[in-house]
Amino acid sequence: MFKPLMIALLSVTLTACVPDTGPTPPPAETALTKEAKYFVGPWVQVLLGGTGSGFDLAADGSAKAIDDPQTIYSSWRFADGKLYLTTANTVGNAIKTTETGHRVEIIDETSFRMFTQGSDWPRVYHYNSADVKLQ
Repeated sequence: MFKPLMIALLSVTLTACVPDTGPTPPPAETALTKEAKYFVGPWVQVLLGGTGSGFDLAADGSAKAIDDPQTIYSSWRFADGKLYLTTANTVGNAIKTTETGHRVEIIDETSFRMFTQGSDWPRVYHYNSADVKLQ
Protein backbone atom coordinates (compact mmCIF):
# COMPACT_ATOMS: atom_id res chain seq x y z
CA MET A 1 0.00 0.00 0.00
CA PHE A 2 2.89 2.37 0.66
CA LYS A 3 4.32 2.00 -2.90
CA PRO A 4 1.09 2.96 -4.75
CA LEU A 5 0.64 6.00 -2.49
CA MET A 6 4.26 7.09 -3.07
CA ILE A 7 3.90 6.67 -6.85
CA ALA A 8 0.70 8.75 -6.84
CA LEU A 9 2.37 11.56 -4.85
CA LEU A 10 5.43 11.59 -7.12
CA SER A 11 3.32 11.77 -10.28
CA VAL A 12 1.29 14.68 -8.89
CA THR A 13 4.50 16.49 -7.87
CA LEU A 14 6.15 15.97 -11.27
CA THR A 15 3.02 17.07 -13.13
CA ALA A 16 2.87 20.28 -11.08
CA CYS A 17 6.46 21.16 -12.09
CA VAL A 18 5.83 21.09 -15.84
CA PRO A 19 5.85 24.70 -17.14
CA ASP A 20 3.01 26.06 -19.23
CA THR A 21 4.16 25.84 -22.84
CA GLY A 22 1.30 27.82 -24.34
CA PRO A 23 1.93 30.64 -26.81
CA THR A 24 3.34 33.86 -25.42
CA PRO A 25 1.15 36.91 -25.85
CA PRO A 26 2.31 39.63 -28.25
CA PRO A 27 4.11 42.59 -26.69
CA ALA A 28 1.86 45.41 -25.59
CA GLU A 29 1.83 48.44 -27.85
CA THR A 30 3.30 51.51 -26.23
CA ALA A 31 1.35 54.72 -26.64
CA LEU A 32 3.60 57.32 -28.23
CA THR A 33 3.25 61.01 -27.56
CA LYS A 34 3.04 63.43 -30.48
CA GLU A 35 6.69 64.38 -29.93
CA ALA A 36 7.82 60.74 -29.78
CA LYS A 37 6.02 59.92 -33.07
CA TYR A 38 8.41 62.32 -34.82
CA PHE A 39 11.32 59.95 -34.12
CA VAL A 40 9.74 56.78 -35.57
CA GLY A 41 11.69 55.65 -38.63
CA PRO A 42 15.27 55.48 -39.92
CA TRP A 43 17.67 58.28 -38.93
CA VAL A 44 21.18 58.62 -40.38
CA GLN A 45 24.09 60.89 -39.49
CA VAL A 46 25.75 61.72 -42.81
CA LEU A 47 29.54 61.74 -42.59
CA LEU A 48 32.23 63.03 -44.95
CA GLY A 49 32.17 61.19 -48.24
CA GLY A 50 28.40 60.74 -48.14
CA THR A 51 28.42 57.66 -45.91
CA GLY A 52 26.64 57.51 -42.62
CA SER A 53 25.26 55.47 -39.79
CA GLY A 54 22.39 55.79 -37.40
CA PHE A 55 19.38 53.97 -36.03
CA ASP A 56 15.89 52.85 -37.00
CA LEU A 57 13.34 53.54 -34.27
CA ALA A 58 10.14 51.49 -34.39
CA ALA A 59 6.73 52.52 -33.03
CA ASP A 60 6.79 49.55 -30.63
CA GLY A 61 9.85 50.97 -28.83
CA SER A 62 12.43 48.69 -30.43
CA ALA A 63 15.51 50.04 -32.21
CA LYS A 64 18.09 48.74 -34.69
CA ALA A 65 21.45 50.08 -35.84
CA ILE A 66 21.92 51.31 -39.42
CA ASP A 67 25.36 50.71 -40.97
CA ASP A 68 27.02 50.43 -37.55
CA PRO A 69 28.09 46.87 -36.72
CA GLN A 70 29.73 48.01 -33.46
CA THR A 71 26.46 49.17 -31.88
CA ILE A 72 23.45 47.05 -30.95
CA TYR A 73 20.37 49.11 -30.12
CA SER A 74 17.55 47.31 -28.35
CA SER A 75 15.00 50.00 -27.46
CA TRP A 76 14.25 53.73 -27.33
CA ARG A 77 11.91 56.26 -25.73
CA PHE A 78 11.44 60.03 -25.75
CA ALA A 79 10.78 62.00 -22.56
CA ASP A 80 11.51 65.49 -21.21
CA GLY A 81 13.21 66.66 -24.42
CA LYS A 82 15.61 63.73 -24.42
CA LEU A 83 15.91 60.74 -26.72
CA TYR A 84 16.83 57.70 -24.62
CA LEU A 85 18.58 54.91 -26.53
CA THR A 86 19.23 51.54 -24.96
CA THR A 87 22.27 49.63 -26.20
CA ALA A 88 23.17 46.01 -25.48
CA ASN A 89 26.75 44.88 -24.94
CA THR A 90 28.03 41.36 -24.43
CA VAL A 91 30.12 41.11 -21.26
CA GLY A 92 31.46 37.56 -20.91
CA ASN A 93 28.41 35.31 -21.06
CA ALA A 94 25.97 38.05 -20.04
CA ILE A 95 24.29 40.83 -22.00
CA LYS A 96 24.48 44.24 -20.32
CA THR A 97 22.04 46.96 -21.38
CA THR A 98 22.71 50.66 -20.94
CA GLU A 99 20.20 53.47 -21.44
CA THR A 100 21.62 56.87 -22.35
CA GLY A 101 19.60 60.07 -22.64
CA HIS A 102 20.55 62.59 -25.32
CA ARG A 103 19.18 66.13 -25.49
CA VAL A 104 17.65 66.78 -28.91
CA GLU A 105 16.70 69.87 -30.91
CA ILE A 106 14.36 69.37 -33.84
CA ILE A 107 15.53 71.33 -36.90
CA ASP A 108 12.66 70.53 -39.28
CA GLU A 109 10.46 67.60 -40.38
CA THR A 110 13.45 65.58 -41.59
CA SER A 111 16.36 66.40 -39.28
CA PHE A 112 17.35 66.93 -35.66
CA ARG A 113 20.42 67.65 -33.56
CA MET A 114 21.40 65.20 -30.85
CA PHE A 115 23.81 66.20 -28.08
CA THR A 116 25.70 63.38 -26.40
CA GLN A 117 26.29 63.65 -22.67
CA GLY A 118 29.07 66.08 -21.82
CA SER A 119 29.37 67.50 -25.34
CA ASP A 120 28.35 70.87 -26.78
CA TRP A 121 28.84 69.62 -30.36
CA PRO A 122 25.70 68.01 -31.74
CA ARG A 123 25.38 65.18 -34.19
CA VAL A 124 22.86 65.98 -36.92
CA TYR A 125 20.57 63.13 -37.99
CA HIS A 126 18.43 63.12 -41.13
CA TYR A 127 15.36 61.04 -41.86
CA ASN A 128 16.46 58.55 -44.50
CA SER A 129 14.14 55.96 -45.99
CA ALA A 130 16.35 55.18 -49.01
CA ASP A 131 19.30 52.78 -48.91
CA VAL A 132 18.80 51.89 -45.25
CA LYS A 133 20.78 48.82 -44.17
CA LEU A 134 19.68 47.43 -40.82
CA GLN A 135 22.31 45.56 -38.79
